[in-house]
Amino acid sequence: MSSAVVWLCCREGWQLQMLTRGQMLIVKADETAKLECEFISETFGLFDNPVVWRKTQRLEQSQINMMGNLMDPFASTRRFRATYQPYSPRYVFGLTIESKHATSV
Repeated sequence: MSSAVVWLCCREGWQLQMLTRGQMLIVKADETAKLECEFISETFGLFDNPVVWRKTQRLEQSQINMMGNLMDPFASTRRFRATYQPYSPRYVFGLTIESKHATSV
């Protein structure tokens, strides 16, 4: 698999280098899924640039979080956990989705 560096230019000259490659994740109903998005930026502010996870299924799209806060119905299931690791200039956003089986015990 070849590696590629992606630079995104944003407002006011702000740049972002994506480190995480695109991926397809296939899990069984009883498995936990862990998603990560890692990037490099010299000037990143979480409040100025909120990261939002979205669930897309066919033609429907739902927002899972607003920064570290999960939104309903995702928050009420207690299966989702959003994380943020600021190791400037490297940042990692994560989303863990626990299996239904693991949370019902």
